[in-house]
Amino acid sequence: MSACKNFFDRPAGLLKLLRRPGKTKWFFLLLSTFLVVASQAQVKHLGLPLINNFPRTVYNASTQNWAITQADNGFMYFGNNDGLLEFDGQHWSLYRVPNNSIVRSVLVSGDTIYTGAYEELGYFAPQTDGRWKYHSLIHLVPEEFRSFDEVWKIFRSPSGIVFQTFRLLMIYDGRQMRLISPRSLYGHAYQAGNEIYISDASAGLYRLINHRLELVSADERFRKLELRCLLPLSEGRLLAGFVGEGMFVLEKGELKPWNTVVNQELKRNIVFSGVRLQNGLLAFGTIQNGVYIADEQGKVFQHVNRYKGLLNNTVLSLAEDRDGNLWLGLDNGIDHLEINSPFSIFDHTFHIESTYASVVHQGYLYVGTNQGLFYAPFDDLDNRQKLGTDFKLIPGTEGQVWSLTVVSDKLLCGHNFGLFQIEGEKATRLADDRGYWNVYAWDKNADTLLCGTYNGLTVMLRQGNSWRYGWKVKSFAESSRSFVREGNSIWIAHGYRGIFRVVLDPALQTALNTRLYYNERGLPPELPYTVFSFDNQVVFSTESGFLKFDGTKDAFLPEPRLNRIFGNRRINHIISDKAGNYWYFHQGRLGLMRLLEDGNYNDITSPFDRINDMIIISYENIHVFDGQNVFIGTKNGLLHYDPSFRRKQPVGRRIFLREMNFTGNNNEKTAFFNLDSRRAEHLFNQGQIEIPYKLNDVNLRFASPFFEAGGAVLFSFRLRGFENNWSAWSRLTFKEYTNLPEGKYVFELRVQYPGSQEDEVYAFPFEIRPPFYRTTTAYVIYVLMLILIVVGNVVLLQKRIARSVQEAREKHEKELQEQERVFREQALLAEKEIVNLRNEALQNEVAHKNKELANTTLHLIHKNKILNAIKAGLMQINDQSLSARKKDELDTLIGRINRELKNERFQKLFDETFDQVHDDFLSRLKAQHPDLTPRELRLCALLRMNLSTKEIAPLMNISVRGVEIGRYRLRKKLNLERDENLIDYLIKF
Repeated sequence: MSACKNFFDRPAGLLKLLRRPGKTKWFFLLLSTFLVVASQAQVKHLGLPLINNFPRTVYNASTQNWAITQADNGFMYFGNNDGLLEFDGQHWSLYRVPNNSIVRSVLVSGDTIYTGAYEELGYFAPQTDGRWKYHSLIHLVPEEFRSFDEVWKIFRSPSGIVFQTFRLLMIYDGRQMRLISPRSLYGHAYQAGNEIYISDASAGLYRLINHRLELVSADERFRKLELRCLLPLSEGRLLAGFVGEGMFVLEKGELKPWNTVVNQELKRNIVFSGVRLQNGLLAFGTIQNGVYIADEQGKVFQHVNRYKGLLNNTVLSLAEDRDGNLWLGLDNGIDHLEINSPFSIFDHTFHIESTYASVVHQGYLYVGTNQGLFYAPFDDLDNRQKLGTDFKLIPGTEGQVWSLTVVSDKLLCGHNFGLFQIEGEKATRLADDRGYWNVYAWDKNADTLLCGTYNGLTVMLRQGNSWRYGWKVKSFAESSRSFVREGNSIWIAHGYRGIFRVVLDPALQTALNTRLYYNERGLPPELPYTVFSFDNQVVFSTESGFLKFDGTKDAFLPEPRLNRIFGNRRINHIISDKAGNYWYFHQGRLGLMRLLEDGNYNDITSPFDRINDMIIISYENIHVFDGQNVFIGTKNGLLHYDPSFRRKQPVGRRIFLREMNFTGNNNEKTAFFNLDSRRAEHLFNQGQIEIPYKLNDVNLRFASPFFEAGGAVLFSFRLRGFENNWSAWSRLTFKEYTNLPEGKYVFELRVQYPGSQEDEVYAFPFEIRPPFYRTTTAYVIYVLMLILIVVGNVVLLQKRIARSVQEAREKHEKELQEQERVFREQALLAEKEIVNLRNEALQNEVAHKNKELANTTLHLIHKNKILNAIKAGLMQINDQSLSARKKDELDTLIGRINRELKNERFQKLFDETFDQVHDDFLSRLKAQHPDLTPRELRLCALLRMNLSTKEIAPLMNISVRGVEIGRYRLRKKLNLERDENLIDYLIKF
């Protein structure tokens, strides 16, 4: 296989074969044979597979795991005592069934996970948000059959989903449940190829065909023994495993013992589970001693138990994942065995700890560790030849081993406690001074050895088939871990000081000249430097790339060929193999420069990504024995790498957003679960991942179903729309962003798997909607409001202008009115002045008329008094005896006096004058008291003038008594009370 691989790794080999006459037919035959062999994955048979342990403290569920299956998305599911256990490569999740019973069986069909528990069966299916929801099918089982105990197995068949219990077979076709009862009790059912088999305690082994059982074998072992596994073999045979009795081959209904080495182990350790691997090998889980992997001939390839790295020796369930690796459901925990890997390990179970050197010599594999030098016969390490081979410590070599060097077919061991020669299983101390790093043959026959130690250089001299201690080189006492000879000089790389060039005398007694180079002559300032011998030339590896020393210039110059091969990197360690390839270490990472037919090199690093974390930095070591055996020292032990191993290529992996939570300050939340990139894009296009602004804090948890190296994948991410730069590669599987502004975002993820370079970018879009006040509707409202404001302002402005005009007009009008008012007031004042003047004139006139009236009244009074006096005199004269003529003349005169006294003209003139003076007093009095006689009105006027009774009497030509009687009657007509004054009433009237 190795030769086949090496040949076909080189395109030129194919071309040469095709050009040979008559060889084309053989080429295609060879090619077809090669492709058949190469298409089959293998299982390493040296060392132990790399194991990833998952104790219950990691997955946070119960200890026992009864069933294992893998979903199409790559997630692993386990039937656990606490429920359904899910593992996505980075996170564990537990889902319980309704009655909280043990999940004994699990089957994945599409996006549906069927589970079986105690008197409970059903399935988990995703809801619209991606979260799992359990759907019970117990209602489809008739009431009288529901006490069926545990559901031990679930299978997919053409008839539907088959649930197996000891009391029933139940077949669910998506609508109804069909039941098949046993004759007595069923045993465990198994699927071999496309057939489902089940044993019946009273009949034997049956095969399920549609909805009926067909007897396959009536062998009593199927009736009396517990069948624990049934695996398909070639040529239509079956391999049946029974508790306590081991394995039997079932052929044509008959059981025959499987007489193999592994069957003896299975019988002794009680087989409990089994699975046929995709590569044709068989894996068996036992109760007492872990898992065995063997071929159909019973030859053991691997045996792993608790001592060799498992968490527990009882293997309850087995399953191979799509990457060709093996999962173990244990009585206490879960283990993952990387059997589809070119790497295996000799670790502490072989007594091997941190490894600093290794070599295959004279049929032994020697391993130098921090605890001493161990050995084992190389052929015994093949599990197919012998199980349980351990490495043994060579007595006397306890302690730190630094190097293993073969000189003249003799093995020398550089040790913390000196230099040893190793012969088979014995060690002979050649030098007992402390700290031997390495050994270098100074001459062609290796009669003289130059050794690097903690404190300088020592010389060893040949003595027969061995060497003896010579002397310590004088004048140089620096640690000499790595050195290369150049003539009589040696170049020594010191990790903390630089590069020493030491010129030795021809007898190697003393150092004639020593020079230290550091950060000069072309050397960069960064330490450390490393020195190698490459094609018989001394070269130096630095942070600036490879350098060589030019003695004529006394300077270090770039070495073009190595820099072209390694790309100006600092290489810590280089070794070449027989094929011309270069194995190297760069910054603690292993790589291989594979020589191509055209003389160029192909840099191969991805196969070693899985183990780089295990390498001991600064003490890297590798031993290439041949094309199938490469040994690499690590802090966990000695790794074995088989370059010819054809591993099953992993199925295309996907990235999932396990949770995408949007939260806000008021504990509101929107969440999406188990989103791959396509479903996220679909939901986004449907507008379902449009998040309100109040939930603008996003928390993302992501995963990729990769299980090797404990799921040690690296993620890089960025939120497009928020940041431009990718995050550094890390194992972080969560990210959160707070207070995101509104907008459309795309959360982008990249993943880097050990052993591969992932360039695909997985996109998960979502949108944060703006707050209402920044939505389109709000902006429309704002525009409308703006328009309304503008229109309102225009209208308001127009109104203001109109109001201003109106106010100006009103102001003008007010001014006019004010002017008018002023003018009016001035006119009124003038008019008032005129009125005053007129009133004054009137008052003067009234006063004058009053005066005239008074004078007239006084004149009348006086006249009437005189007339009355004259009349009285005349009447007195008339009384005397006068002549008739005289008497007549007197009567005539008296008559004239009476007529004068009764002259109405004078009375009328008085009334008119009185009314003018007293503002129509008589008219108003007459209007209010219409029953007053003219005489009474005249009396009122005279009383109004405040004339006394005596003054009134002559004016009215009546007596004083007549005036008083007139006043009395007047009071009656005026309706005056007794206490009211007549004159006051008339004056106020």
